[in-house]
Amino acid sequence: MGKPVIRVLGGGKEVGRMSILVRRNSGDKRGILLDAGVNFDDEDRPVFAATYPPKYIDAIILSHAHLDHIGTAPMYFISGNPRVYATRPTIQMAKLMLEDFLKLNGYYSPYEHREVQTLLEAAEYIRYGQRVDIDGVEASAYSAGHIPGSTFVVLDIDGVRIGFTGDINTIETKLMKPPQLDAIGRIDVLITEATYGASLHPPRERAEKRLLSIVEEVVDRGGTVLIPSFSIARGQEMMMILAEHDPGVPVYVDGMIRKVTEIFLENSEYINNLHLLRKAYEEFNIVKGWRDRNRAWRQPSVIIASAGMLKGGPSLYYLKRIGGNPRNAVVLVSFQAPGSNGRRIVEEGLMPGSEEPVRARVEWLDFSSHADYKGLLEVVKATKPRMVVIVHSEEDVAKEYAKHVMDTGIPEKIVIGENNSDIAVDA
Repeated sequence: MGKPVIRVLGGGKEVGRMSILVRRNSGDKRGILLDAGVNFDDEDRPVFAATYPPKYIDAIILSHAHLDHIGTAPMYFISGNPRVYATRPTIQMAKLMLEDFLKLNGYYSPYEHREVQTLLEAAEYIRYGQRVDIDGVEASAYSAGHIPGSTFVVLDIDGVRIGFTGDINTIETKLMKPPQLDAIGRIDVLITEATYGASLHPPRERAEKRLLSIVEEVVDRGGTVLIPSFSIARGQEMMMILAEHDPGVPVYVDGMIRKVTEIFLENSEYINNLHLLRKAYEEFNIVKGWRDRNRAWRQPSVIIASAGMLKGGPSLYYLKRIGGNPRNAVVLVSFQAPGSNGRRIVEEGLMPGSEEPVRARVEWLDFSSHADYKGLLEVVKATKPRMVVIVHSEEDVAKEYAKHVMDTGIPEKIVIGENNSDIAVDA
């Protein structure tokens, strides 16, 4: 019968562009796709994951709605129509993200709105703990603790259990409960992200206190605080922190954060502190047009706006309005990719697209929704795999994390995934 075969189509020795194909055995062309994401090059052009012939894809399971895990998926609907499995909030957010992606990058995309719509129509919702039969392969989903609706996927192929973390976080936050790793049980092969496989995050409480301290200091001197945030999860977490500790000035929420918040409120079972999110949504000022936007920065306030790396969106507009005043502050709470406007502000202190200095106070806080290496090792210890495949990680980080995994003495084999390579399952 043979053992399952894993092919890395994206995410090998790189962060993002995640895509994994799992086949029943080396003689079987058919397979199940776990994610199909996209990255961006230095010119901000999309770089898609490698693909597999759509006619051989039985199903696509999307772990969550970030573009680096879903941005290539519509390509499979140009000439195919596989089944799609994901949680309800993942599909709802995927619609927003893919439509926005086409609006910004449609010129470079091989697919169009029609393929996105076909993907959405092919989707079947799954819940945590639910098991689905995909042509004899049993697939089950568990919370990954990363963002609302994110899943840790387990495939049972002829008795071999293969686990895929997607993106995973093991700590509790205002927005997310940690994953119930004990519910997953023992698996044979763990395909794991290791974005921060060589790092440790500071305690979340420390980051929250630091954020609140900065807000208080800036507000006390009559300034405005801009918090550029990812639309999915980071923006809502910032809202919840501020809702729990009234900053004493108006709080404005701008960009796609509003629509994602509404999706979260519709899917309350995926939210940790629902009352806090609802309080924030009801009490804060949701920006609905240019009149609101112009009013927000002309008075002492806190503004939570997308995009998180200041690549565009309302956050870039606000930066240009408040960045020249030293009374104000820009607090970056999201990952800042090399070459992004946010990274340039941190490293060079210059306004995007100019040599004008940013005079506002600039801070960069760690609110990562990825587990650090200790959190990732919790996953290994809980699932006790005989084989670990490391993906979604830069090569040097993957090698460092592999050493940490080896020190646990749990897996018999550790593989650092490479793009366009097959991995035979020995477990």
